Amino acid sequence: MHRFAALVLEQQRLILTVAVLLAVSGALAFSTMNRQEDPFFPNRAGLITVPFPGADPERIERLVVRHLEEEIQQVESVNTVRSTTRTNVALITVELRDAIYDTQSAWERVRQAMDRAALKFPPEAAAPTLDDELIATSTVVLAVTGDDDPMVLADAAELIRHRLLALPNIQSIDLIGDPGEQLTIAIDEATAWRMGLSPGSLASQMGASNQIIPGGTLRVDDTTVVLRPQSEFLSLEEIRNTPIRLPGGDLLPLGSFARVWRGPAEPAQSQFYFNGQRAVGVDIVTVPDATNQVRFGEQLRTLLDELTPRLQDANPAFANLRVDEVFFQPDRVHQRLRDLSTDLALAMVIILVVLFSFMGLRLSLVVSVVLPLVTAVTVAIYAMNGQVLHQIAVIGLIIALGILIDNAIVIVENIQWRLNQGATRQEAAAQSVRELIGPLGAATGTTLAAFVPMLLAKGGTGDFTRAIPVTIMTALAMSYLAAMTVTPIIAARFLRPRSTVLTRGQWPEAMGRLAGGLATRRPGRVFLFGALLVGLSFFMARWVDAQFFPNADRNQIVVDFTLPEGTALPHTLSIATVLEEALRADPDVQAVHGFVGDSGPRFYYNVPNASRDPRRGRLVVETSGLDGNLRVIERIRAFALARLPEVELIAKQLAQGPPINAPIEVRVFHPDPKPLAVATQQVYAAIKSIPGVVDARHDLGLGVPSVSFEILSAVASDYGLSRADVAQALLGRSTGLTVGSYRAGDEPVPIRLRSADGERYPLAQLAGVNVYSPAAGPIPLSALVQSHVQWQPAAIRHRDGRRLATVSSELDPAFVYTEVLDALRPKLAKLNLPAGVEIAYGGESETSGEANAALLTTAPFGLMLLLFFLLLQFNSFKRVAIVMMTVPLAAVGVIPGLVLTDSPFGFQPLLGIIALVGIVVNNAIVLIDVIDQQLDRGEPLAAAVRAAVERRTRPILLTTATTIAGLLPLAFSGTRLWPPMAWAIISGLAASAFLTLFVVPATCSLWLKSEAAHA
Repeated sequence: MHRFAALVLEQQRLILTVAVLLAVSGALAFSTMNRQEDPFFPNRAGLITVPFPGADPERIERLVVRHLEEEIQQVESVNTVRSTTRTNVALITVELRDAIYDTQSAWERVRQAMDRAALKFPPEAAAPTLDDELIATSTVVLAVTGDDDPMVLADAAELIRHRLLALPNIQSIDLIGDPGEQLTIAIDEATAWRMGLSPGSLASQMGASNQIIPGGTLRVDDTTVVLRPQSEFLSLEEIRNTPIRLPGGDLLPLGSFARVWRGPAEPAQSQFYFNGQRAVGVDIVTVPDATNQVRFGEQLRTLLDELTPRLQDANPAFANLRVDEVFFQPDRVHQRLRDLSTDLALAMVIILVVLFSFMGLRLSLVVSVVLPLVTAVTVAIYAMNGQVLHQIAVIGLIIALGILIDNAIVIVENIQWRLNQGATRQEAAAQSVRELIGPLGAATGTTLAAFVPMLLAKGGTGDFTRAIPVTIMTALAMSYLAAMTVTPIIAARFLRPRSTVLTRGQWPEAMGRLAGGLATRRPGRVFLFGALLVGLSFFMARWVDAQFFPNADRNQIVVDFTLPEGTALPHTLSIATVLEEALRADPDVQAVHGFVGDSGPRFYYNVPNASRDPRRGRLVVETSGLDGNLRVIERIRAFALARLPEVELIAKQLAQGPPINAPIEVRVFHPDPKPLAVATQQVYAAIKSIPGVVDARHDLGLGVPSVSFEILSAVASDYGLSRADVAQALLGRSTGLTVGSYRAGDEPVPIRLRSADGERYPLAQLAGVNVYSPAAGPIPLSALVQSHVQWQPAAIRHRDGRRLATVSSELDPAFVYTEVLDALRPKLAKLNLPAGVEIAYGGESETSGEANAALLTTAPFGLMLLLFFLLLQFNSFKRVAIVMMTVPLAAVGVIPGLVLTDSPFGFQPLLGIIALVGIVVNNAIVLIDVIDQQLDRGEPLAAAVRAAVERRTRPILLTTATTIAGLLPLAFSGTRLWPPMAWAIISGLAASAFLTLFVVPATCSLWLKSEAAHA
């Protein structure tokens, strides 16, 4: 250590040059590094889709879903498999384990499992497809409006999409509300029947007339000539003029008995409305953790300004089109980081004011150099590791500000004290480095150890908050290096001896004398008083509510609505129109954007999206502010309850933290659908009766009607017909037979052959539909089938292979999830549920438990490091126990602080407590270190304790004041996410620092008596 102190003073120029270069690098990095609002979550969620046309849910469950679940559950990286099986399709959501960060390899193993399962599928089931980017969040969403024809809007949106692909860092660009496209051939059935034409014959002839067939090549001299026969349709007119051979051998153009047009796909899948206007959206997703979203937004707007006026040049039909911004994340990133950067600068100013108020000009100037220096160096190192600047990283810097100058304060005070004792400036600096390099190293190490659980925690919550321990730990390590190198160099140049360190009053030393006197004269009473305060604070915990994460600070709400299973998209659209009109009449509503048939884009990282379903819709509402959010939610709930009782409506604010479907969620398991339905209704009734529950619902579903046609195989065979002929006759009357692709444009368009009525074909007339037999001519469907109406399950849901239904609800703003669950659990325990029913809890309870478990799993590593540094410093279990005593002393401030500020206990206050563990032990370390120094000099224990308290009171109070000062902008910020954490640290640190000056010396007086007597 002697050599290190001498080396620091010898290499002043090198040390200062490196420090300045790193600081400049950090300043440049702060202005140029990539930016986004929130951290990126690894792609741990994926959706597998398996179409199975014509199959009911039970058949798909048996023939497809079971095989997929069994194979995927054997993949070691998979945590949860959830499936929803509906008519014609199976949807399987796969979630990877929290510890998985190499998601690409994990998804590759899932795909291999899918391939194995597909070998067991029936031939009619399509191959499964996997979307492993479910959580990709939109950077910008644009709306193309101005025309009633959705095809025109889609063409313009596709052109814009193509041009925007030239921008850097694009991950994907998709269209929202794309109507799709198909070429429809609608047959006049009466004419076709008179001419003896069957749908099968037409489909066969149309397919033969529309093929891509190579003509081969010829060699002409030394040149190869490609022969290209025109064997496919190139225009609609060509299709209309296609000759169709009649059974008698005559030819007739298709257009004489069928209408041919190009239009939106049928049935319609989803629609998008921008402020009441039909629109097609452009959803732009940038590469996460690799994009400066602020700069990307500027580039995008520049490109759109150039592109929009040119739309008319590309197509005259685009003349009246508009391109508007629906969601523009770059603006929110800029606003959020600007506000937090302001808080960062304000925290620096407040800390500097505190320093100059308590330390005087020279000492303050020396210490204040560390503040911008370490902050800039921290940013430089953070940027070198390829990290992105987002709100969590800036929050970490703000928390670190007040802590990172603690080491500088202690060493500067020590240097000044030695100068006052008559040492030269070089001697004072060198002796202070030698004296404090161990204690400050131990103090810094213990603080770093406290953040290790946060650093190592896995899962969504750990991923969301990881930048906090990264920035704080980097700042602390750099502050220790700066305190041992830069600070002594500057102090040796600028500090001068003076009669007293204090320049603005002697009250800290007076307080130190009082604390030292009580600790030595009445140690037992002081210790008991501290224990009593700790007990009272824990008693007050009953008045602290629990909340996992608060709501977001956005003037946006989401109104999700669901209609009964089987509802067609046009009816869902009519309900969306009614809700949108009601919202537009609300004085607190500024804009409404509607998505019908799906949930729209993932415009915010926390918004859960539902799969495409014609009975679902989502309205995203922009309001007058956070209070307006609550008023609009209350009004639209009341409106829906009075006017639309058949609609399941869920209106809620955006939330923070890992996404969850609902704060209250109860899962009901049973393999038999009847007991499952009974139990689900019982749980649903119990949840609805709990105060604080709103928008209660379950996903059991009432089922959907279906008409089953039992084909009489023997009769059909007599007519020379197969079952497939009968099924194709039905398909041709409804959605239509696909007879090929129209490839005249940029993308192939399916050609559908159907009846003139299509999906609106009268159900009562199906019995008279003709099925054409080559031998017997048209045969009525009623002669070939027996039909009956039946009720089939709307959807079958599994979780990890077990059938379940989920009952969930939102919360009244005046309640938290623990209050509801505390009232719900006893009720559910008293229910007489059917035998074999199992209950499990999800929602905030599950997510909070997982987050806490992730921290508890890694907590032993942090505790081990903390004890390592303490034992390395003191080599005494008694002293380590005394240091650890400061942790419960912090509770004296944390719990009353949360109660007084009306802040719920959630993950943010928990982060604050973790930070406190590392901060509060520092005061005890430096205090006990001075006591040991006095004892080594032969001082009696009482004198050593009094001297240590008097000498360390001022640095302890000053470091506490700077830490609290740095957190004040965060505590009084207008956000909901960070004030609870800031108040937990402020109140806990204030109480712990004060009690440390009394309780720790008193404990030393009691516990170190034997050592002092032995010495």
